[in-house]
Amino acid sequence: MLEITADFDGFLKELGDVERRQVPFAISLTLNKTIDDVERNTRKRLPRVLDRPVPFTQRGLMTRKATKRRLSASVGFMRIQSAYLRFQEDGGERRPRRRAIPIPVGQRLNKYGNMPRGAIKRLLARPDVFSGEVRGVAGIWQRKRTRGQRGLKLLIAFKPRATYQPRLKFHEGALKTTRARIGINWRRSWVRAISTASK
Repeated sequence: MLEITADFDGFLKELGDVERRQVPFAISLTLNKTIDDVERNTRKRLPRVLDRPVPFTQRGLMTRKATKRRLSASVGFMRIQSAYLRFQEDGGERRPRRRAIPIPVGQRLNKYGNMPRGAIKRLLARPDVFSGEVRGVAGIWQRKRTRGQRGLKLLIAFKPRATYQPRLKFHEGALKTTRARIGINWRRSWVRAISTASK
């Protein structure tokens, strides 16, 4: 989550009464336009830095707009999405509390690079498939028969942990956009606020 606040106490001292009354309006416009810029650029970056992000992830961006009374605006990901995206942002090791992490081995994936919903349940419903540990490898296995010989094929491996490298860079990108846009947005917002006051 990136939060932007404003402090214009010094600027206010140099203004007349009419202009001073328009400052909160101009600041709120500036903050809101800036977080809109951050949100838009983040949406563009997601498919480039993440491998086929699902729509749920892309819908996870949220903004909290500023008002004339609350000169603070924020943009970031909702709680559910941020729970798993934080590993893409900061890197580190993820250890699930209850279940291991299923890693498909030669399985058909959906267009987002994930196993289809219910795939594990459907595999385990087959009579030639079982879940267990074979030669120290935990996972879902298929009993295979080739030319009268029996064998086992690993379909899904169960990993106790997953390691991530930082690649989302949301904060870095958000700060870059903010620094590039906030001055432009302020000038435009101030002109609008003053023109509104003169009508």
